[in-house]
Amino acid sequence: MSDVVRRAWGAVRWYVRGVTGESRYDAYVAHARAAHPDRGPLRAREYWRGVYRAQDADPGARCC
Repeated sequence: MSDVVRRAWGAVRWYVRGVTGESRYDAYVAHARAAHPDRGPLRAREYWRGVYRAQDADPGARCC
């Protein structure tokens, strides 16, 4: 695979992970491991349940 194609694919992957929120979970895991090494991070499903619960409790700028 050429370097141009590899870089383009990396950019597309980065964008999709940002849009879908996958990068938010990765950032959470990195923070949890650094700040709380004595306990493991939440599983992805538990993390997203908490995020959605918080959004429902305080919708902020969302319209619906």
